[in-house]
Amino acid sequence: MQTITLNSHIGSDGLLQLKLPEELKNQNVTVIIRPQTTEWLSILHKTAGNIPDLERPPQGEL
Repeated sequence: MQTITLNSHIGSDGLLQLKLPEELKNQNVTVIIRPQTTEWLSILHKTAGNIPDLERPPQGEL
């Protein structure tokens, strides 16, 4: 099975248009929709450092 990743935009009319490679003509395909989020960075900033168990304890003297 070959996986092809295409980025596209769903218009305000709700239609998604995809231009596929010529070698896919006359073939059956499965399309999986995974919305992209641009908020991932803000989510990372909100959660980073919020797990107190991951604090590094004092290391002592050598």
